[in-house]
Amino acid sequence: MRKSWIIRKDEKAVSPVIATILMVAITVVLAAVLYVMVTGLLTGPGASKPQVTVASPTGITNGFQFAVAAASQSKALANYKLNFLVDTTPGTAVALGASQTFTVGGNTYTVTYSDVGGEGSLTGGDVFTATKTSPAGPLTSTVTYHVLILWSDGSQIADASYTA
Repeated sequence: MRKSWIIRKDEKAVSPVIATILMVAITVVLAAVLYVMVTGLLTGPGASKPQVTVASPTGITNGFQFAVAAASQSKALANYKLNFLVDTTPGTAVALGASQTFTVGGNTYTVTYSDVGGEGSLTGGDVFTATKTSPAGPLTSTVTYHVLILWSDGSQIADASYTA
């Protein structure tokens, strides 16, 4: 059995009215997508940063410690960075881990993080301890020390400041 194919003789694809409607619809959709992207209505995973509050730091031997009072969202530790400042002189921001070392103004400071709940995210009750490790000895009096908790984009979430 032989198949017979019907071949169109006219060359028109769509009418001019349908073509105009399609072009307007595509333009409206593209404009809407661009608007949503520019206004930030769409955010990727992990893009919204939590609000973190810290308790007042207390002095310990050669340093200070403080606890996280609350975090508005439970986000993985990989989303956080940490920095250490002596008065207004900053160290270099590093990823949050169990122990970070900062060299500021010729002195070395160690900031340790304890995930009290063990959930792998920054939550209320977690503890930070900052100590001067080199040269060994107490913090300089009348100097303000800061532990900055930063979001992955570098924006500051919390500042725990302690004046020795």
